[in-house]
Amino acid sequence: MSNKRPDFTLIAVKRQLKAMNVSNYEVGLFHRENNQMLPRFLTAQTILKSIDWFKTMNYQGHDVFIRPAGSQGLVFFDDLNIGMIEKMKADGYAPAVLVESSPMNFHGWLKVSKTPISEEVATIVSKLIAHKYGGDTNSADWRHYGRLAGFTNQKPEHIKADGKQPFVLLSSGAGKLAENAEKILSKAHELTEFNKVKKVDRKAVISNIKIKTNLRDPCSFYESELLGLEKRYPILNTSKADWMIVNKMIDKGYDEADIRQAMVACSPALEKRARYADDYINLTLDKAFVR
Repeated sequence: MSNKRPDFTLIAVKRQLKAMNVSNYEVGLFHRENNQMLPRFLTAQTILKSIDWFKTMNYQGHDVFIRPAGSQGLVFFDDLNIGMIEKMKADGYAPAVLVESSPMNFHGWLKVSKTPISEEVATIVSKLIAHKYGGDTNSADWRHYGRLAGFTNQKPEHIKADGKQPFVLLSSGAGKLAENAEKILSKAHELTEFNKVKKVDRKAVISNIKIKTNLRDPCSFYESELLGLEKRYPILNTSKADWMIVNKMIDKGYDEADIRQAMVACSPALEKRARYADDYINLTLDKAFVR
């Protein structure tokens, strides 16, 4: 009889991958102190073979995150308590994957389709769930990372009295299609069509603004705004500066390509995000244009 202790991390990861049930994943190892994400595109089999490496990285201060590679019919939700989770279940939106990311705080994925759905529809479903149940609207988009169960949460505010961090727990992993998936998908498709009309209107308005105002070079405008913020705020949060400048550029009439060009060339926030700069820029622009 073997006295070997079960590997509870491996068990938790296997359960989560089975519940998520997609072919390919993106695993992100985030070092909070350095504010750096190390992304890896992996299959379920490769993830299971890499558990020991993930444990080492987690021990060295990295949080271990995961998301499906692409929009796979799993919609992310974040920052819900147990009462809201029970309300979701009662409304026909039982999570396919439910993770207790910190004590009594939950996030996870709702399965709304057995096949991939568009990124726009997935983001809208995520936002509908966040608004309906009081989740984190800032995390409501198709590409957001969730945590991989079985590893510790490295956020400083969760350090216990004994100096240890809490483990991320897989609360449930049924992996089932939500009972009312078709209902919320239908609503999301309606909003997608509505947004298409609004985007056409927005492009027309922006086009008119650009003609009327003879906009400056986007990089020059960005640098000027950043200089102004640095003078006003001696300690400046770089991602917050990006957010403020991007929104001002949208209001002025710059299009997405112009703003992206300015961020790539001038954003100081990219210095610590070199390995996932595209994700950071995409997420910032998505949120700003939704606003």
